[in-house]
Amino acid sequence: MSRAVCEKCQFSATTCLCDDLVKVENSLSIIILQHPSELKVTKNTAKLLPLCTEHCTLVQGQSSSDFTILNTLPQATTALLYPDPDAILIDKVSEQSQIFSQQLTHLIVIDGTWKKAFKILQLTPLLTTFKKISFATIPPNRYRIRKAPRPDSLSTLEAVAHSLMLIEQLDPTPLYQVLDALNDKQTQFMPEHVKTRYLK
Repeated sequence: MSRAVCEKCQFSATTCLCDDLVKVENSLSIIILQHPSELKVTKNTAKLLPLCTEHCTLVQGQSSSDFTILNTLPQATTALLYPDPDAILIDKVSEQSQIFSQQLTHLIVIDGTWKKAFKILQLTPLLTTFKKISFATIPPNRYRIRKAPRPDSLSTLEAVAHSLMLIEQLDPTPLYQVLDALNDKQTQFMPEHVKTRYLK
C-alpha cells in the first residue's frame, strides 16, 4: 500500500512542509529537468522549488523528446548549471561572469544523480548549445539527510538557492529554512544514535 502524501508539497503527512513554504520573488526563470527515478526519492528537494520560487518549471524525462521546452528558451540568455571545464564561474569576480549573469533570463538545472544527469546531457543534444555556468567555490552541503557521493554535491534546492544569490543577489534564507525544516522532519522519528549520524 502506498502511503498518503500531501497534495501540495508531495511529502508524507508526518513530513509535510506546507507550513514552512515561503515564496522567493525571483526574476530568473528556473527550468528543472528531472530524471524519472527522482520521483521515487522521498527526500527529493526539486519538487519544492516550484512552491518556493516565483518562476520555476519542473519537467520529468530523460531525453530530447521529453524536454521540448528547451526549444522555446532564448539561447543567448539561457544557461545550464553544470560543472564543466568551460563553464563560466559565476562566483568568480570577472567581467565575463558579471556581464553574463546580468543578461541571464533562464537557468536550466538537471535533477538526478551525477550518473543520471550525465545521461540526460548525452541524450539531449540541445543542452550542449547553451552556455554552462558553475561555482568556483561550493558552499557547505546543508542537506544532511541525503548522503552526497562527491564533495561538490549539492541538492537541487541548494544549487538553485546559491545560483539565485549570485545571479540576482536574492536572499536565499527562505529556501534554506525549508531545507532545514525537511532535515528536521525527516529525522524526527529516528533513534538518537541514528539521528546523530545524519546531523553531525
